[in-house]
Amino acid sequence: MRRIFIITTCALTSTGVWAQVVFNSVSVHTRNRQTHSYAIEQVDSITFDTVRSVQTNKWYHMLENPGIADYLRDFEYDPSDYSYHRLFDYRGAPYLDARQDWPYGVTLGDTTYYNLIPDKTYTLQKCEDGVLSSVTIHTLGQLRMIKAEGVDNVRDLGGWPTSDGKHIRYGRLYRGVEMNTLYAPVPENAQSAHNITEEDKKILRDELGIRAELDLRDKKENPLKDQSALGPDIVYANYNIRYGEISSAENRVLLLSCFRFIAEQVEADRPVYIHCIWGADRTGLLCMMLEGLLGVSQGNLDKDYELTSFCGNTRYRNDFTYLGVLQSIIAMEGITLQDKFRNCWKQFGATDAELDKFITMMTE
Repeated sequence: MRRIFIITTCALTSTGVWAQVVFNSVSVHTRNRQTHSYAIEQVDSITFDTVRSVQTNKWYHMLENPGIADYLRDFEYDPSDYSYHRLFDYRGAPYLDARQDWPYGVTLGDTTYYNLIPDKTYTLQKCEDGVLSSVTIHTLGQLRMIKAEGVDNVRDLGGWPTSDGKHIRYGRLYRGVEMNTLYAPVPENAQSAHNITEEDKKILRDELGIRAELDLRDKKENPLKDQSALGPDIVYANYNIRYGEISSAENRVLLLSCFRFIAEQVEADRPVYIHCIWGADRTGLLCMMLEGLLGVSQGNLDKDYELTSFCGNTRYRNDFTYLGVLQSIIAMEGITLQDKFRNCWKQFGATDAELDKFITMMTE
């Protein structure tokens, strides 16, 4: 049988060609969005022609589905122009995945591994014909989306690059929709899952290690009242912040309480799940303010806000409420965008020591 050696450009560092192992085949995606597939037994190795990927004889696997991968790397938003968005270029056709908010899994033999961390090397077990062997996989991409049947729009805040050349740490903070709802069944046209399954609990608790929940809903929106849907041992806090509003004293107190709860859990090595009902508006406001403090660029703040759209609940970077808050922060004192977010948090009552400590814990 003819052996194949693939040399390609790594999507991690530039827009271009990338390859991934999917369902016992290797798919090579080209710049013009064509895909070529090879049987896995034909391919001896994949080598990436970039400085960052210099290792050979190792399987490489893109965790992001093609729509997400292209959306994150095809373009940069212009922070001076909010007359447009690019969502519909990457959602739906020609990207036909039913759940674009799910990651791709790594399928080896009869086992599929999900929810791996990007840019990390794993040694995974492969079982074929009753024979168990180990395969080395290096994961590609940036965005770590989480596959959960009953809870959608779940993603790790990690991976976003910061202005000082670092990135947000994976595995500290997660965002998503509510895990239990008073509105079940969710209307069919809502295209959203709000009821956690027992298998989902294993994923969030055991695989992701979530040990704290920050619930941004009103108390009357939580069927369990003062307890996490993940179990009574999960550290739980409920602060019903208002979306799109950072000027009132009441909301500033609530946002500061959210920040201090999150910082306390991160310091105690308890990963936090942040949510409201849809994981879009109240959650989007808090996550934008955390990411801005950590040094995420304005264009990437826009993209993280819009990523909720890949589960069907459309949010645009030029939504009036989101953009209004962002512009009010941009108008604050500070040389850089990160300075402006920092000053915003200080207006809420956070201290420099608190902010510095949080940035240190959350970036690497």
